[in-house]
Amino acid sequence: IKNRSAILKTLKTTTQVEVNFRESKVNESKVDFLDHRSKLNGKVEAVSEKMAAANAALIEINDMIMESNAEIVKFNADQIDTNKKLLEAGILPEKCTPEANAARIQANSDRMAEILERAKANATKVAEIMDKAKANRTHILENSEKIYARRAEIEENHKKIAANAAIIAERIKG
Repeated sequence: IKNRSAILKTLKTTTQVEVNFRESKVNESKVDFLDHRSKLNGKVEAVSEKMAAANAALIEINDMIMESNAEIVKFNADQIDTNKKLLEAGILPEKCTPEANAARIQANSDRMAEILERAKANATKVAEIMDKAKANRTHILENSEKIYARRAEIEENHKKIAANAAIIAERIKG
């Protein structure tokens, strides 16, 4: 808009019609910019709304991670306590009977069946997540190429703006 206004102001006018033309073109340039800016503002608002939703999701993810970390800390503390008791007391005769051993072996076997089922379900989920991650990576790489291409377009526009500014400067000098 600044270049357009500067260009228009350097145009020589000899009649009122030419002056009106020039001024109407200045106003048209301002209207073009305001129209563009208001449309762009709508897109920026939509992006901001999505970013707010993404931030809310990231906060939720962080809360889930913190909860998992608390579970890890508790599990490790419990294991440390059990290890300490084993170190201090050794094998206790009342816990070392054929019946207690059989019950422990059965409980371990039952738990392993549950763990295997959970592991199968997790493996399926992990495979699905990996497929999504690969698709996301492909999309990110494509966007990266588009960003570099857009940057080149912006730099080319900048060169054209600078060239126009040089012409304007020459016209102003006279």
